[in-house]
Amino acid sequence: MLLMMFCLLLYSKDFKVAGVIDSVRKDGFITVICDAELNGTEYTFYNDNNLLLGKIKSPERIDITGGRFRYVAIFTAELNIPVSLLRPGSRIVIENPERGFDKALVPEQFRHKTEYRERIISSVDGREMALVSEGKFLLGSSYGDSDEAPEQEIHLPDFYIDIYEVSNSDYKAYTDSTGACVPADWKGNCEKDGSFISTYYSSLPVIVSYHEAAKYARWAGKRLPDEKEWEKAARSPSGIDKPGQLSVYTWGYGFREGISNTSEFWIDDRTGENLKLTIRQRYNLRVLPKGYIPVNIYEPAAVSFYGCVHMDGNAQEWTDSWYRPYENNYTKDKKFGKQYKVIRGGTWFTTRKESRVTDRKIGGIPDLYKDRIAGFRCVRNAVPGDRK
Repeated sequence: MLLMMFCLLLYSKDFKVAGVIDSVRKDGFITVICDAELNGTEYTFYNDNNLLLGKIKSPERIDITGGRFRYVAIFTAELNIPVSLLRPGSRIVIENPERGFDKALVPEQFRHKTEYRERIISSVDGREMALVSEGKFLLGSSYGDSDEAPEQEIHLPDFYIDIYEVSNSDYKAYTDSTGACVPADWKGNCEKDGSFISTYYSSLPVIVSYHEAAKYARWAGKRLPDEKEWEKAARSPSGIDKPGQLSVYTWGYGFREGISNTSEFWIDDRTGENLKLTIRQRYNLRVLPKGYIPVNIYEPAAVSFYGCVHMDGNAQEWTDSWYRPYENNYTKDKKFGKQYKVIRGGTWFTTRKESRVTDRKIGGIPDLYKDRIAGFRCVRNAVPGDRK
């Protein structure tokens, strides 16, 4: 906010102005609400990611409320701009292209954004983490289930997230270090000395309760992601969505069979045959058992924008968020409250609908100690030591 206030003072009176879209009309006009006056005849305007949205001409002031100026203007959208970026409430920057300003006048503290390394290795569990950079993203969906609405813009600071789900071998390092109880499904998959019977099983995602996942995260010096962080890491930024459509899966809009481990992956042997062949060859398997697959084997096409793997399938994942309605969602549901934690992502036994990046599930039945239903990955905040 301080930076925006400074910029509004620094810019020439009609060079750059912050604002929001009020309405986009069918008659070729747009109304915008601005933090300063528009004195020029033609402007271009951008979203917060500096994506050109269109042009406005002959702005006419129609209202002043609370020190903000409301204008109606002739509007021309930039070619192929997604409709989602031109919705009422979308934040914009309006610019007069005929004027400029001297960047040398900007104080040093406003001139540079802290830059962090894109990849780091976690010091305790030795796992690779990807940077999810600070900024806004579109949370939720107005076209999914009722608990996913309303679609809204959310700002998050820089944070790091595990690229891969926590595997059985990762979790074993934790139990060996702390003496924590091992998951019940390890029985029959371990030798007498506690080692796994196969490297294949050790590479599968560990399936635990919420509290077991949270304890691992604390041991590793991390935490479980809240669902906003999880969703931002999973979906494409709104500025690069397919025109007129928002990202529904980690790779974009339309579902693609054979690149993520959902129930569709197991329809027949030909679906996802390249990925299945890779797994069989790497682990010397004659037959690939139906179920979870190794956390670090994947189709490149299914990797998220930020570089995360298996956020659309394989194992459902715990988050640290209580299952509550989003802000401005007035749906009544007796499950809302502090009894269930939100689980995100699809898994090998759920359909494409449940692998959407906005889909919300619940975990904690009968309780958060006993419900071993999901895997997980961890996050942590970016700190000064992560700088480039």
